[in-house]
Amino acid sequence: MRVVLISKKRISDQSKIPAEILKLISCGHVIEDDRQLSHQWVRHNSQVMVICLSEGEMEARSQEEQASRLARTKDAAQALANRKEDSDHDNYFIQIADQDGKPLELPDGERRALSMAMMLNEKGRACLKRKQYGEALVLLLEADGAFKLCRSEILTAVDNYAVLCLDIVWCYLCLENVSELPDAESRLTMCQDCFRRSYGDNLERLAGIKGDSSRELALYVRLYLLQGILAFYHQQHNLALTLLNKAETTLNSLQVDESKLMQVVSMGFDISEARLCLRAAGGNVSNAITKITERRERKKEIIEKEKEKRQKKRLALKLGKTADGQKVNIEVYESLVGMGFPTSAVAASLRQTNNDLHRALELLQEQPELLQLATDPDEDDDDWKGVITDSMIAMVTEVGFQPLIAREALQRYRGNIEKTVQALFACGGILPPRPSKENRPGTSRDNDEVEIELTEEQKKAVEELIKPDIPENEEDYLDLTLDDEAKFIEQYKTMLASLRK
Repeated sequence: MRVVLISKKRISDQSKIPAEILKLISCGHVIEDDRQLSHQWVRHNSQVMVICLSEGEMEARSQEEQASRLARTKDAAQALANRKEDSDHDNYFIQIADQDGKPLELPDGERRALSMAMMLNEKGRACLKRKQYGEALVLLLEADGAFKLCRSEILTAVDNYAVLCLDIVWCYLCLENVSELPDAESRLTMCQDCFRRSYGDNLERLAGIKGDSSRELALYVRLYLLQGILAFYHQQHNLALTLLNKAETTLNSLQVDESKLMQVVSMGFDISEARLCLRAAGGNVSNAITKITERRERKKEIIEKEKEKRQKKRLALKLGKTADGQKVNIEVYESLVGMGFPTSAVAASLRQTNNDLHRALELLQEQPELLQLATDPDEDDDDWKGVITDSMIAMVTEVGFQPLIAREALQRYRGNIEKTVQALFACGGILPPRPSKENRPGTSRDNDEVEIELTEEQKKAVEELIKPDIPENEEDYLDLTLDDEAKFIEQYKTMLASLRK
């Protein structure tokens, strides 16, 4: 595969033509960069024609590749959005959390829409960091459409949608798209209102939740800057200067000494968390490290709790449902297991008593033999394909049991005569009722909880989506270097100064 790329580079070096606009053709086929030559009809001494793509062809190819990437991204995001957090596959689900990192409980439809929106938003933000503003804008507007499928109360209660609007307007600025000023104005107004509700008028609500508000101040730098530029184009020069000065003052308060940043990074911390915590610590290295450590411990605690919660959900699925269709109560189950009773017997007693602790305990202590029929998960009479013969029934009836009871017991015990007789003696000749098929262990997942397995193609798309662009640090969106913001502030203040002259 590297042969094609190396060949194009050599041709580029000799011809001084950029390699990305070169196309190689042999035997009537375009040679693809990512396939071996032997698979593309190219043999020893084959003639290869080199052509240069025109600007129009390059643009068309770029648009086609961008459309293909967008389609793959949406497919991967949709696949992830459709999965539940209690899925059997920890690697393939999205968790939606509040500002403190605690998961939010949402209706399935809204959870899927939010998941889709947030994945597209993250992908768009990754393009922003690479300064791929055109592709970023497409992804962010797709995320905007997904967010709008949610209730307005959700959008105004958290900061995700507000930050998305801020990112969209930032794209307008970087693309010099002045024609979108009306949309930019409405988005910035919504963003400011949402920040006020989420963070408080003076960020006091945010400080109460996280302990400080310095991380989110970077968003205010961008907000004040964009509002100032908007005022500039509306010919409101005094307001523009006020807002630009406000952005500059806030930016200066967030500047981090480069040597201190490298000092924290050299201790093994990520540059993003190092910058954010140095800002929160006012530049004090020791305090920044303490904040990083405390934050990691809080995150670890939340992850452990959520892992335990998912394990309990999976256990509930395995234990089945009670006679009245309810899931087995995990807390009651663990209490009885903690008393020393066998796990299978405990599960069977709770299924038969509809999670009644006292009745289940009584059953376990006084009539454990009644649970014998339900303690072996492998003994499912519906799956057994054997034949109950008359001689087998006769051997059971000889010891005093009714023929119909004998047949049913033999069916349950898969034709095992000895086990059948022992069970019937233990039950006094009366078989206890078994849970319905849907209430048995391992079959209690409701219809709306059925997991759709990801195809290999979807898994590949998910990996492409997550690995390069989805940050592990949930506060990555707050890690703005503010270098570009500083340049725009200087540019527009200079323009305002020239107008005053």
